[in-house]
Amino acid sequence: MARIKLGRLLMTLILVLQAVLGFALDWRGNHLLNPLWVPHARFHGALLLFLLAGVSATGVWLLWRKSQEPEAGVKAAALISASFWTPFFYITFLLPSSSPWAGSPNPVPRIAGHVFYPNVATAGVFLLLTAMAWLLGREKSGVHQEAHEGEPLDVTPVT
Repeated sequence: MARIKLGRLLMTLILVLQAVLGFALDWRGNHLLNPLWVPHARFHGALLLFLLAGVSATGVWLLWRKSQEPEAGVKAAALISASFWTPFFYITFLLPSSSPWAGSPNPVPRIAGHVFYPNVATAGVFLLLTAMAWLLGREKSGVHQEAHEGEPLDVTPVT
């Protein structure tokens, strides 16, 4: 399998998983259906899930559409994924009253005495996979490496 196609397949999996898991994990009693959440917070949470699903679907379309610049779809899809997952690492600094922990405040999970947030670890895994997909999906040596079905391979240097 061509390296670029493997990158596109991995990026597709990432985009689909982040959209599906968003609904599966957040449309529950510890998030959107939590009776302690005010209705407007639920609205914003649901809005984020539908936005994530929409931009993830757009990313999948960009990855697989017929294009003279297939690498642009890979870059856009990687940026979509990264724009969702990177805030897990800085939101609590920008909004100190927030927390990445969705469970009961006591106890917060710990590993070897250190606070461990499973969703932040998940974000790290998704970012690592996104970087791998982007690297695989990049054109090597500045030339187009893969033609779409039935099209001749374009070996014109990219300037």
